[in-house]
Amino acid sequence: MQLKITEQQNKGLFADCTREEHERRIARLREEMEREGVDGLYLTQETNVRYASAMQDVAWVIHAYFYTVFIPRDDTLPMALFVPNGGQIQTQASWIDTVVRWDFPPGFYMGKVGDSLIESLGEWLRKLELDKSTIATEMSAHFRLGLSVEVLDGLRDALPDVTWRDCGPVVWPVRSIKSDEEVRRLRESVRISCLGIKAGFEALAEGMSERDLVNVMCARMFEEGGSEIKFTSLYAGPDRVLWADATPRREMKINPGSLIQFDGGCTYDGYYTDIKRFASLGEPTEDQRRFYDIARAAEQAAIDVVKPGVTYGEVYEASQQAIRDAGYPEFVERAQSFRWTSIGHNIGLDLHEMPGIAKDNAAVLQPNQVICIEPFFFHDGGFPIWTVPNKYGCEDQVLVTETGHEVLSSDDLVSRDIWVV
Repeated sequence: MQLKITEQQNKGLFADCTREEHERRIARLREEMEREGVDGLYLTQETNVRYASAMQDVAWVIHAYFYTVFIPRDDTLPMALFVPNGGQIQTQASWIDTVVRWDFPPGFYMGKVGDSLIESLGEWLRKLELDKSTIATEMSAHFRLGLSVEVLDGLRDALPDVTWRDCGPVVWPVRSIKSDEEVRRLRESVRISCLGIKAGFEALAEGMSERDLVNVMCARMFEEGGSEIKFTSLYAGPDRVLWADATPRREMKINPGSLIQFDGGCTYDGYYTDIKRFASLGEPTEDQRRFYDIARAAEQAAIDVVKPGVTYGEVYEASQQAIRDAGYPEFVERAQSFRWTSIGHNIGLDLHEMPGIAKDNAAVLQPNQVICIEPFFFHDGGFPIWTVPNKYGCEDQVLVTETGHEVLSSDDLVSRDIWVV
């Protein structure tokens, strides 16, 4: 087939990062490809394409618009964006020179989409003499392929001599270390989210619904400059306190005695916040305060050990030792027997990023990583969760610095104390 190639003259128009930052990212990805024995990186997930190309203004919500990027390990070979014909105007946001255009079928995206992309990528790899190489793409649980299974199967059939591998070992070591600009966006996302949470708790009143409360929070986040709000979990007990990651419901009213947990935040220019705070309508019971304090102590113990060179597993262990010291070693043992042995994650363009804070994870913390620490504790150490009346926990967003750490979601922004109304 005849490839439809455009060499861009205008680049970096409203790009998501500077040219220098883009070049640094590509160089690091190529280093990791070399380390992993990968010849090329074919990225399809929105956040991966955005990170590697600086292109963000694309109709990602329309699933048939496949915008993808191919990065060869060999820096003498060109990178290329693969876009549906007619969508190349958005590629001006990228710093990548080469655009390969593929065609929609008759009926536009209402027909069978992807055959032209399969042909175009196959021809491009043959042109680069990489049609018998090892190519990494999004294949593990921590990604979502930005193609249909039909197209992925078509690529495998069209390129029978390509060895396909997951791109995680290449992508995460690069994406986990944030640039100064990424840290700035994460910091601003946290600040805005904290203002929103505080505004909601200040407005908390009997008879509000869960959704009413979150709407107050979200309105404030948008007023302060938040970009999008993709994850806001809120539930008010006692009827809903066990519903982890619950969608706020308009039919669930907040009544005296309700213990309220908010989890999430907004994004700022693509970068997420994920923090957790508690409120109570009326004074919490003595047990609720005591068990919440255990969860908070576990979180603080984990935060206290964060510095470069410490393993993710050591952060996990610090939190669990605090729970043991509080008199609940059986809770730790039972959680581990259930394999509930993660107390947090990295964060950035995605809400949950890798490596993640988990038992026995030997990966080490590095400067400019941003992690969310969120150990949990159940009422009176009961287990499993569906057998107890309450769950407890704080979550904070923490920057690893050159010498230690900085809590981005500090108490100065919104207190970790239970907010009592």
